[in-house]
Amino acid sequence: MARRVDNLITADRLRVYPVLLIVAGALGLAAGSLVRILDPAAQGAFLPDYLAHWTGGRLLWDDPGNLYDPGIQNRVQGEALGTTTPHLAWFVSPPIVAALYAPLALIPYNLSGLLWLGINTAMLVCCISSLGAVAPDLMRHRQKLVFLVVLAAPPTFELLGSGQDSAFVLFLWLTGIRLFSAGYSGWAGAVLGLGVAKPQLVLVVPLVLLAMQSYKALAAFVGVVGAMSGISLALVGFEGIGRWTSALSSPLYMTEVQQGQAWKMVGLPSLLQALMPPGWGDGIAPLLTTASLPLGAAILLVTLLRLGKSAVDPQAVWIATLATTLTFSPHLATYDAVLFVPVVIFLLERRPTRTLRIAAASAFTLMWMVPPLHLAALSLPWPLSVVDAPWASLPLTVLWLESLRTLRALQPGTLEAAQAPGEQRQQGR
Repeated sequence: MARRVDNLITADRLRVYPVLLIVAGALGLAAGSLVRILDPAAQGAFLPDYLAHWTGGRLLWDDPGNLYDPGIQNRVQGEALGTTTPHLAWFVSPPIVAALYAPLALIPYNLSGLLWLGINTAMLVCCISSLGAVAPDLMRHRQKLVFLVVLAAPPTFELLGSGQDSAFVLFLWLTGIRLFSAGYSGWAGAVLGLGVAKPQLVLVVPLVLLAMQSYKALAAFVGVVGAMSGISLALVGFEGIGRWTSALSSPLYMTEVQQGQAWKMVGLPSLLQALMPPGWGDGIAPLLTTASLPLGAAILLVTLLRLGKSAVDPQAVWIATLATTLTFSPHLATYDAVLFVPVVIFLLERRPTRTLRIAAASAFTLMWMVPPLHLAALSLPWPLSVVDAPWASLPLTVLWLESLRTLRALQPGTLEAAQAPGEQRQQGR
């Protein structure tokens, strides 16, 4: 069965089907955006997640003391859109993020959204172009194919359609990995420290730096995080920082985001939460939020410590770190899954197993099925309603396991030994 499925993943199919998805997705994205711009009262805001960031930037100019007040945010959004918004786009990012968006918040919202869409698209294309840093042979021979598949992936359309900033974090990770590979560990640590704008996507980094005894990079990481935290404190004061942390731990955040949007998540903790009976989430969600990432980090660190500092490929370390961070993140929406792209590309070049190919294809397919499955489950009682659980997290977890296996298999100068003979022959597929 696995062999039959694998045989369906051919270069010809990967040229045809992604093109169809890109055309259909682009037309849908354009039509949906136009409708939202013309009638935000009925359809919601254009780039709804960007609206939250724009609101943070706007409030930083006008009313920084109420940066995290949902009522004030709702009023600002209603004025920006010329209507009362049906759903609040709640800004809950660190204060430094509001400062990054503040220049764009000086522009009327829809025009600002179009500008951000262009910036976001350019960042994503830049990231795909730089994948040669982790898979030089694959990008040299299959670059067009990689572009097609990545642009056709559900996280890409979620990223662009919602106006999220995951492409920026992806850029930081790729740049950090490239700098580590080139021996510039201090600069690499500093670049990854900028990822504190989305803290859940870089929290494992300092632990790995400590385990690998990369103290220069660790100092740079801590320095950048400290500087950004200092800027946040200067912007809103201790009271504002308290309101931010209170928002993240509030029942409203747990209900509306962690539980209410679990179907849109792709992390393993979200799957576990979605499978629970109604009512269990109130007690389990905080535990999953606080314990999941430390558990994943512990597994990774034990693996690294057993291998020893000098017995692993540096790129394999950071790919495994990224995969661990994503798999166990308590808040990993579909658009954040774009960060799995370098993981998949790296593994396809270094250890292209059948398991890897099937897992990547399964994740791709399951993420496309999220919206119809969610609509189908709206009227279903539990346990039938679990049909819209984030099932894509299962093949994504397999990708994480493959990254750990590759970490154990790859040692400097022994790439060929990490590949089974049959897999080496299939690397050109």
